Amino acid sequence: MTTYTIIGSSVAETQHPNLNKMIWFCGIYGLAAAIAQMGIFDTYLYMRSNDSNSAVGLAESVSGITQVLVVLPAGYIADRFSRSKILRYCMILAFIFVGISIYGIYFDSIHYIYLSLILGGIYNAIQNSTSFALFSDSIPQGDRASWMSKVAVITQISMGVGPLLGYFLFKYFGDVWDISVLHTILIIGFLLMIPANMFLANWSDIPKGTFSPPVNPDIDSPLLVSPTKVVSASIVPYIVCMNDVITCIGAGMTVKFFPLFFKNDYGFDPTHLQLLFTVYCFAFALFTWACEKVASKIGRVQSSMIFSLCGVLCLFSLAYLESLPLVVVVFILRGAFQNAIYPIDRSIIMDFVPSDQRGRWNSIESISAMTWSGSAVIGGYLMDSHDYRYTFVITGWIYLVACCLRTPLLFLVPKQEKFFTDIPKVISQAHEAMMASPLAPSPKAY
Repeated sequence: MTTYTIIGSSVAETQHPNLNKMIWFCGIYGLAAAIAQMGIFDTYLYMRSNDSNSAVGLAESVSGITQVLVVLPAGYIADRFSRSKILRYCMILAFIFVGISIYGIYFDSIHYIYLSLILGGIYNAIQNSTSFALFSDSIPQGDRASWMSKVAVITQISMGVGPLLGYFLFKYFGDVWDISVLHTILIIGFLLMIPANMFLANWSDIPKGTFSPPVNPDIDSPLLVSPTKVVSASIVPYIVCMNDVITCIGAGMTVKFFPLFFKNDYGFDPTHLQLLFTVYCFAFALFTWACEKVASKIGRVQSSMIFSLCGVLCLFSLAYLESLPLVVVVFILRGAFQNAIYPIDRSIIMDFVPSDQRGRWNSIESISAMTWSGSAVIGGYLMDSHDYRYTFVITGWIYLVACCLRTPLLFLVPKQEKFFTDIPKVISQAHEAMMASPLAPSPKAY
């Protein structure tokens, strides 16, 4: 057992084993998901449904809606019960989900494929809420942006290795859009999910307060925190989540269809598409690292707004450019800028909520990411009735609205992550103090 010693406002410790287990899980699972659940799977569904974008959007919505229905109860359970034990149950669920997915694909059974999408949605909702809550608990206050970015970089690198592996698999089995070839490669991808989930087996629960700095009576006392400051700090997670919901609504209308855009509009064969997404994901990793470095200099909100605006400009450009080399470059830049901000967003939320609520807030954050699954139906319809570029413009305007809604965070989130104290503790204690007052409002008002 690792020993942790609290010293002042910092933590002197050997790195907690949970952190490395998260890195290994995300690394292997990202590789598997890149093969089994991204462009190849979308193309498989597209071909099985007589070249229908709407069918791809519908399939994505089945998984997304399932996650939305499950994720809030999953977050509540993650805050009430042993998170490490929940992750062990997730491992077992993953094995069932993988088995049904392989059966459905091998026999081209749409019923089993939809069943696998439902089970996958349940698995993702529970695993994501629980693992990130426990992962956040395992990180000292002030270091979460760095660790969240590190996990995102590892995930994106592995998701770049996935298409690179897919490139060699297509070279070996046949560089053609053929159902039998897609069967083989998709099954390999799902099988790789098994070793990934083995890293969920032996996590350790973190005692409450292990990585929280002690309360400084001159700064953190609830009696010295004004109601205005408490309210301002407490609304930060809501603003971030609202922003992410709007962003993901736009993303769902577009992102799922990028492989089909290059296949149908530019005639990409399987290996070309795999190479494109290899570079695409590696660019994600590079820009995620860069965004965290910029955030450490100018502030997390400032950095995320700059990167988000650059992503919006790239998406608008993508709607009007015709030259393939320019389209490829702008496509890669758009994804890299836009996706680099998500670890920063998650670190802000985890810094502004107490440990015993992180499961719920991770589930809420997951819902925001899942909303893109519902909007995928709308995106598929628009692309069938108009074209891909028409939807890019609509998504660009949605992204721009979301970016503008970040503005209040410039005044609420400190620029230097390590220089502010345990805000969740301050909020929690201040709230308790106010509720203890004779003037406190009745609980039923909430």
